[in-house]
Amino acid sequence: MNRYIKNIKYFLLFLSLTSIIVYFYPQQLYGYFWLYSWILLIVVMVVRPLNDIFPKCKIFSILLKFRRELGILVWVFWVAHVIGFVKMMEYDSIFWLITSENTWDVKGGLFWGMLALLVTIPLLITSNWVFTKVLWRNWKLLQRWAYLMFILVAIHIYLIKWETWPIIVITVWFILYSVAFIKNKKKKWIISTSVKRLCVPCWYIYDENIWDVDSWINPWTRFEDIPDDWLCPVCWVGKSDFILLEWEAEVNEWKIISKEFLTEDVIELRLMYEKELFYISGQYQNFIFTDDGGEFSRSYSIASKKGKKFTFLIKLKPNWRASNLLKDLRFWDKVKVWNIFWNFKLRNNTNKKIFIATWTWLAPIYSMMINTFPEVEKELYFGVAMKRDIFYEDKLKEIENLKVNIYLSKEEARWYNYGRVDLDNIVVDDKTEVYICWNPIMVNEKADYFENKIWKENVFYEKF
Repeated sequence: MNRYIKNIKYFLLFLSLTSIIVYFYPQQLYGYFWLYSWILLIVVMVVRPLNDIFPKCKIFSILLKFRRELGILVWVFWVAHVIGFVKMMEYDSIFWLITSENTWDVKGGLFWGMLALLVTIPLLITSNWVFTKVLWRNWKLLQRWAYLMFILVAIHIYLIKWETWPIIVITVWFILYSVAFIKNKKKKWIISTSVKRLCVPCWYIYDENIWDVDSWINPWTRFEDIPDDWLCPVCWVGKSDFILLEWEAEVNEWKIISKEFLTEDVIELRLMYEKELFYISGQYQNFIFTDDGGEFSRSYSIASKKGKKFTFLIKLKPNWRASNLLKDLRFWDKVKVWNIFWNFKLRNNTNKKIFIATWTWLAPIYSMMINTFPEVEKELYFGVAMKRDIFYEDKLKEIENLKVNIYLSKEEARWYNYGRVDLDNIVVDDKTEVYICWNPIMVNEKADYFENKIWKENVFYEKF
C-alpha cells in the first residue's frame, strides 16, 4: 500500500509539468488552469474537516495522504494561469504585471489574485521535509497561510466574474471547519472522561472510546461485552488481569532525534525528553499513536538510556497500525508517551546472569547487559530466523565479560548456531539469574525449564 501511495505522489508531482503547455496556447488554456487550481484548492481545504467529521469514510483519509502534493499542484497551476494571462494580454513579462499600477488596485480582481500568488510562495518553498525540520513548531503555523490564500483566491474570482458561488464555497468551508473543530473538542472531552481499564502486568489501558482495532473489537464496546477469550494486545493476559483505572497517566511529547533501519523490518528509534526521568534496566515506555481509527497505545522496551535520550528497538510488521505510523515518522517529529512502566527489572548484583531473547525483545535484555557490573559473568542466547535478521552484533561484542551465542532457526551460517536456542548447553548454578524475553509460549517453556534447575526466584521473564 505504501508503495502505491508513493507512486501516486510522484504522479501528481509529474502532472505539474503539464502546465508548460499554457506557454504555447495561452488564450485557450489559461482559463482552464485557474479552474483546475481552484478545484484542487477546494479539495485541499475541505478534506481535513470532512475527515474529522466523517472519520469512517476512507476516501477522505486517503486524500489526506496527498494533501501536500495537491497543494503543490494548486500553486503550479495558478502560476500557469498567470503566465497564460500575461501572454494572452501580450504584456512584456510577469514582472511588468507585478509592477503595474492597475495590478495593485484594491478594487480590482488582479490585486487579490496576485496577493494570493505571493502568499503561496512561502507555502511552496516550505512544503518539504527540510523546512519541516528547520521550522519545527512554526512550520504548521506557516502552513495555515493556506486559509488566507483560499479566501484571497475566492475574492479574486468573485471580483473577476462577479458571481457569488466562490463566496458560497468559502462559507461552506467555514461551516465544515467549525463543525470539525467542535467535534474534535467534544471528542477530547469524551475520551478524557470515559471509563478505562488498566492491565495490571503491563499497564495497557483499554478505553471503549479507543478500543482495540487489531483484535477486531468494535468502537464503543464496553469492557464487560468483550469476548472472554480476548487477550491484552501488549502482554497477552486475560480480562481477569484488568482493573478499573482511577487515575490518569501523565502524557508527554518526546522528540525523535534519530531513526535508523537496522534490518529490513527492525528500526532503532531514539527519543529525547526535556526532563531527566528515573529508569531501571528492563522497563518499557508506552507510546500513544493516532490514526484513522482514533487513539491507541503500544509498548516498546527501552534498549538504552543516556541522560535524557532513550533508544528503542522496534520490529515492524506489515499492516500493523503502529508499524504503518512508525514507518512515516521522521527524526524531527514528536510522539506522545506515558511514563516508564513494569517490573521486569535488572537485579544488579554479582551473580552470574543468563539472558535469553529473540528479535527486538533483545531491547530490555540489551539494557540489562550494558548496565550489569562489568566484572559479572554474562551469557546471551539470541535467536532469530536468518543472518539478515541479526542486529547489534558489534555492540554486543563491546560488553565486558559477555559470551554471545546467536542461533539461526532457518539458515545454516558459519560462526552461528543452527536451530532454536539450546537450553541443555546452558550451565547454571543456584546463584545464576536467568532473564527471558520472548513470546508467551516460549517464555513458559524456558521458564519452566530453569525453574526446575535453580531457585524459582532467580528466573525473571517478560512475555510479548
